[in-house]
Amino acid sequence: MTEHNPQILIGHAIRARRLALGLSQDKFADAVGMHRAYYGALERGRWNITIQTLLKVSEGLGVSAATILQDAEL
Repeated sequence: MTEHNPQILIGHAIRARRLALGLSQDKFADAVGMHRAYYGALERGRWNITIQTLLKVSEGLGVSAATILQDAEL
């Protein structure tokens, strides 16, 4: 996978938002009801994120899914 892969770009955007909130992967994954390993894989771009999961994560981050996609420059 290249750095221009949408999975990776979205994962980086999500990670940046989470870090800006000062949350660990563990705490954030728990807060949104995900297993930490799965959530970590999303941040690394290892899994295709579904729209449902993107909505869940963006809600947990306090932003819209559109904002995540804009942050990812998609």
